[in-house]
Amino acid sequence: MSTLSTFPVWGQEPLSEAGLRTEVAEVTAELEARTGARALARIDGRPISTGGCTVVGGFLRLWGAATLPEFRGRGAYRAVLAERLHIGAEFGATTALVKGRVETSAPILARCGFTAYGEDRCYVLAV
Repeated sequence: MSTLSTFPVWGQEPLSEAGLRTEVAEVTAELEARTGARALARIDGRPISTGGCTVVGGFLRLWGAATLPEFRGRGAYRAVLAERLHIGAEFGATTALVKGRVETSAPILARCGFTAYGEDRCYVLAV
């Protein structure tokens, strides 16, 4: 196994070999238990968008989705969303829940039929 390069959307460091093995084991266990999955979109073999999902009590919780800025507007986020919704339905979910950023995913989610039920606001206080 080789380490992955940094995914610039989140600015995270690549996983170590041990971290990568742990992540693969967790993802594999979730798939086998039908409780979660990850989706990945590629263009010309390059990973450009990803997102995860977890199924709990009939609810599909969508999380961690992001698309590289230079590939936005090409349908990758929507493809990852569609795949996660498909997986959730296969795993028995009947309702999908997601938080979407106003500037990026929220408009796409609205066009796909999601209903907004409120806003989360984040504030930073220098101490």
